[in-house]
Amino acid sequence: MTVPRLAGTTEIDPTEFGGLDNVLILGPSLGTAAPLWDDALPALSKNYTLLRWDLPGHGKSEPTSEPFTMAELAQGVIDLADAFGIDTFDYAGVSIGGAIALQLALDFPDRVKHSAVVCSAAKLGDMSHWQERADNVRAQGTAMLVDSQRPRWFTDAFVASHGDKVEALFDLLRGADPESYARACEAIGAFDVRDRLSSIDVPLLVISGELDPAATPEQGAFIAQEVPGARLVVVPGVAHMAVVEDHAAVTSALREFFTA
Repeated sequence: MTVPRLAGTTEIDPTEFGGLDNVLILGPSLGTAAPLWDDALPALSKNYTLLRWDLPGHGKSEPTSEPFTMAELAQGVIDLADAFGIDTFDYAGVSIGGAIALQLALDFPDRVKHSAVVCSAAKLGDMSHWQERADNVRAQGTAMLVDSQRPRWFTDAFVASHGDKVEALFDLLRGADPESYARACEAIGAFDVRDRLSSIDVPLLVISGELDPAATPEQGAFIAQEVPGARLVVVPGVAHMAVVEDHAAVTSALREFFTA
């Protein structure tokens, strides 16, 4: 196992992060990259200095053929923060990035001021499911996933009304490195922190999409019930990519939580 080296996307010079106390690090979903958060940036950047990271083999991050765990991926986020001179920070992530919100709160409570889990869960399905997806991607590439993921990522209404935006995100999936994607699938399959949630003492927000089939509101509610003091927000009428389908609702919830 190895700690992945992650690339970051910023709106300021990377050398200017040192000493800032308003840094918000944003994590992606599997198959996407930093542009996942594009529509949310105007609202979030009013109060925060933003750093977005990419999964191995996605966006700006180099591919990897080495296995890694979710704990090692969280360490990769900390290593990226260290490289930018960031001491403590707020964090929000989507799907696998939301699972990392939990992992960071568990493993690095001294570094994370607030952590937000967006459309994710403490366990995201069984290993058999993720291993099958990993094997299929290794054999056929990531483009084979687009048709099956479209109704999971977005509601039919959003696909019909925002086709260009939907396809731009799926272009990120098509461009992801297959082996790196497969390694991320295997890391997700092994991830299960359900029995550790009660030990989290970092302020935690859970945002779920009402119609999300990948990380259901019930899974979000479980996190909120188990983590002392956690808050739950369910965004109505959206699927897995709530930050795209209703970025205004997601950013409003994040800003209220981080400033509370």
